[in-house]
Amino acid sequence: MPNRTLLLLVFAAALANSFWSPVPVPAAHSTRKPDLINIEEAEILIFLLPQAAELRRQGMDVGWELQTGPKLNQADFYTFWVVNSSRPHVEGSVTVGYFGVNKHSAEVWSLDKGEFVSAPEIGGVQRIIRRAHSIDDALVRKYHSRRPDVLSGPSDNEN
Repeated sequence: MPNRTLLLLVFAAALANSFWSPVPVPAAHSTRKPDLINIEEAEILIFLLPQAAELRRQGMDVGWELQTGPKLNQADFYTFWVVNSSRPHVEGSVTVGYFGVNKHSAEVWSLDKGEFVSAPEIGGVQRIIRRAHSIDDALVRKYHSRRPDVLSGPSDNEN
């Protein structure tokens, strides 16, 4: 399981930076080539899931494991099995759900519901991550239709 204190510190620092930094330069004006988000950034987005916030409100927390397998689109997504990690009485499933984080756009997809996950906190952190990786709106649109449980063909990954 990830070090929650470290994740919270990284999140807090990133959030603070977004409020105190000068006017952000849009990624479209950046001379840097966009790069993929890293696993730690994907984990921060998982930590911010509305389902996780609800469990923390109830005095519990979530944990997650990176999923790999031949049927998952690992080229474009980090896919996580998210669980209630502190459920007092384990009767039945501890699964919160399966979620994919797009490596190109930082979008979060619920495999269970077949839809994007959004929340104000997720949106704020996505803006920070996208700015850090020079991900502009055109790139988000390009990868928006990808899914973590649908494999992409080789021609799909061309720039």
